[in-house]
Amino acid sequence: MTALSVKRLLGLILRLIVRDSQKQEAIKRMVRRVRSPFGKSKQSWFDSGYLHLPEVRIKPQGTIHSAVLRAIAVSPQYIFELEQLNPPIPAHILNEADDRRLTFCCNICGTTNTDVALSLVSERETPSCEKCGSSLRVRSVIHALTAEIFGESLPLPSAPISKSIRGVGMSDWDGYAKPLTRIFSYHNSFYHQEPKLDITNVPESEFEKYDFLISSDVMEHVPKDVDKAFTYMAKMLKPGGFLVLTVPYKPDGDHEEFYPDLHEYRLISTAGKTFLYNRTSEGVEQIYDNLVFHGGDGFTLFMRMFSEAGLIKILEDSGFDGGIKIYRDDDPRYGIVWPISWCLTIVARKAHQADTNPGYGAQRSS
Repeated sequence: MTALSVKRLLGLILRLIVRDSQKQEAIKRMVRRVRSPFGKSKQSWFDSGYLHLPEVRIKPQGTIHSAVLRAIAVSPQYIFELEQLNPPIPAHILNEADDRRLTFCCNICGTTNTDVALSLVSERETPSCEKCGSSLRVRSVIHALTAEIFGESLPLPSAPISKSIRGVGMSDWDGYAKPLTRIFSYHNSFYHQEPKLDITNVPESEFEKYDFLISSDVMEHVPKDVDKAFTYMAKMLKPGGFLVLTVPYKPDGDHEEFYPDLHEYRLISTAGKTFLYNRTSEGVEQIYDNLVFHGGDGFTLFMRMFSEAGLIKILEDSGFDGGIKIYRDDDPRYGIVWPISWCLTIVARKAHQADTNPGYGAQRSS
């Protein structure tokens, strides 16, 4: 079942990034199935600019509704707003939900943020800490990292110095990379600058060297050989080590490669537009427009959309044989309140050599 806060549902909520040539099919795949509380599946569908959701659970009331959303923008991303909700939500509940506030401690800088709009705190990418500018996503990364290492979620200013623990980040946000360097034997790495790390071509000297890796919204930008990238991440970890992973992913459907034949490629900019030129391994020339780039330095072209099931399979097939855990639970103490049940933080662990089936198990949720 799709679970959304009232604020998310009634605002400009579903932002599905798709190429123009794939719009309707991508929408259908993105929301192909929502589940009822009884385990039955009901199809959602997209037709003539309207997205129909048979069952939506409104948080925190837990009431179940059907919804129709109207597409008000289609490029460079889909934006929907609510057209119809059955049964309607009483006005006093809407006002109460929209006005909710939260006081939380940022688990990165330790600042207490007072009386912040919950709609701001629960935005995945929007800065909501008044001091360091942390977002829900980066706080969730630190929440999972500290819980895995210390057995409980800790703010970084309270974490004990643990220099025996080695870690590496992949283009990590500087706001948490600096304190991680103070606490652990950790360093950040980059694809486009020193210290460099090409995650699709890692030297053997880096194998079984680290207790943890962090890859936050990186794997959707790896140009090709993404399976190889996951395999190398597993090889870099010591037995019992773990990966903290975030990527945009959809709750159901199949893994979707936007440029499946990528071989010899380059970006071309002309007349204010950027195109992707590719020559396939068979020599066929391709030109793609309507590209989607995410913020940040380096190669940030949005290359693929993972699905939850597809992502778990890639991790398991790549050597993460010690269990996979999706951090689904909120922790309002640290400003971690998810309005959706996908695109969450995932921890994938490598098994200890003598224990290929540890108690950590293959958890799908926390």
